Amino acid sequence: MTAYTDEGSGAPVLLSASLGTTAAMWAPQRARLRTDRRVIAYDHRGHSASPAPPGPYDLADLVHDAVTLLDSLEIESVDVVGISLGGTVGLALAADHPDRVRSLVTVNAPAFADDPAFWRRRAASIREQGMTAATTGLLDRWYAPAVAQGPTALVQDTVDGVGQLDPEGYAACCEAIAGTDLRDRLAGIRCPVLAVHGLADAVVPAHHARTIATGVPGARQLALPDAGHLLSQEIPDRLHTLLTDHWTAATVTAAATPAADRKATP
Repeated sequence: MTAYTDEGSGAPVLLSASLGTTAAMWAPQRARLRTDRRVIAYDHRGHSASPAPPGPYDLADLVHDAVTLLDSLEIESVDVVGISLGGTVGLALAADHPDRVRSLVTVNAPAFADDPAFWRRRAASIREQGMTAATTGLLDRWYAPAVAQGPTALVQDTVDGVGQLDPEGYAACCEAIAGTDLRDRLAGIRCPVLAVHGLADAVVPAHHARTIATGVPGARQLALPDAGHLLSQEIPDRLHTLLTDHWTAATVTAAATPAADRKATP
C-alpha cells in the first residue's frame, strides 16, 4: 500500500513529490493548506514506506499507484500539485484519467526525458553503489544558491533523506523517467494547468515548462527568479498564493464551462 499522509478537511488536494523525496518535503504546504483543504501527500513506490516492487518501472506504474490511492480514499477528483517527477505523474494522470483531476500545477516537471541514457546510467550506478551515488551535490542541484549555502533543518533533512531510500525503488523510478515522453499526449489534457519553473533550477531545464504551456490547451507558464528545483521549500508563501489563485481561477472556469465541453477529447 502506498504510504501517505491525510490531513485537514475540505476539497482534496494531492501532493506528488519529486524523485528522491517523500511526503515530508511538503511540510510547508501541508501546514498552510490543511486549514481549509483535505491534503493528501504520498510517497512514490520505492520511497520511504511505500513498497518497492522489482523494477523496472514505467510512468504508467506510478500513475496506477496514484489512482489506486485515490480509489482507496474514495476520492473521485482532486486538485494535483506535483514537483519534478510528481508533476510528470500529474500530467500523465490528467491525460489518462481526466475525470480524476480538477486542476494541475506542475513545478519544475519534465514532460519528457532530455537524455534517457543519463537516467539509465543513474539507475545502474545506484544498483552498483547504493544511494550514496545519488546524494553528491544535491544541495547545489536542488536549491538556489542562497538556500544551499545556509540550509534550514527541513532542507538538510530532505537531502539527508535521499540516502535512506531503497536503492532498487529509486533506480527503477529513474528508469521510469528514462522512458517518459508525454509530448504527444499534452493536447488531450482538459483541466486547468499551471506550469511553474524556478529560474535557478539546475535539474529540469526551462523548456519543459514551455512545452507544457504550449502543449496543454489553455495552460499557463510562470517563471520564478531566484527559485530552485524544490522551490516549495524555498518560497512556500509564494507557492501557496500561486496554488490558491490557480484553484480559484479553475473554479470560475469550471462554473462557466459546460460539463460536456470539459470532458471532450480531441
